Amino acid sequence: RFDPEAVEIAAAAADFLARQPRIALDWFVSYDVIVVGREKITYTRSGTNLLSRGEGFYAYSENRDRVRDYFYDGGAFWLRNVEDDAYVEIPFAGSFETLVERIRVEYDIPLPIWELLSRAGTDGLLAEVEAAAYLGETLFAGRPVHHLAFAQYDQDWQIWVSTDPERPEIVALIGTDPYTQGWPQYRAYFHNWDFDPEIAEGAFTFEPGPDAIRMALPKVESAAAAELDALLSGGARAGGGDAENQ
Repeated sequence: RFDPEAVEIAAAAADFLARQPRIALDWFVSYDVIVVGREKITYTRSGTNLLSRGEGFYAYSENRDRVRDYFYDGGAFWLRNVEDDAYVEIPFAGSFETLVERIRVEYDIPLPIWELLSRAGTDGLLAEVEAAAYLGETLFAGRPVHHLAFAQYDQDWQIWVSTDPERPEIVALIGTDPYTQGWPQYRAYFHNWDFDPEIAEGAFTFEPGPDAIRMALPKVESAAAAELDALLSGGARAGGGDAENQ
């Protein structure tokens, strides 16, 4: 089954976010880990994201006992280990999407909730969908939303989108792994969306303190990393102007 109404609503939400020049939001995620083949343990993550396209990105993330800050100012990327006052600095000039791909492939570092901020829009959200269903309007924490369900090869997922056509914000997303015993899920909740946030001077640049420890981050050895490095060397890395067109 492929319900065009579900696809239309999800596409409108994704494209709405892709068009926003500035985005701030808070998020909370719970996710399951299967232990010893059958026991399901649930962990949580939470944080906040701030993006100004063509200017920079900042994120704060709490994952169990680990606290991380992520900074990108168009010229360098910093990852800060808050509890140890240690950090990594990676020189880079390019678009937000190119940054996401580079640090994921080369360093195996995913940026928190980056999918919602990408300009990939519909192409990113619905690219691998094989089935879609519209489950109607409902209330989510008192807010009117559309309830949608999708299936693709490696996961099933549901999404709740505000019914406000002027601000079709994504309120929640739940994904299920149908191929792992116990059907582990991740559940993401998004709130405090702001499309005109105030951004303090220097918000995207990390300034280490006098006792901060700078650490080296080894690259991931893979064919994909080598291919990306070659592309960046000949294109995006040399043409840092991409940052102006995020």
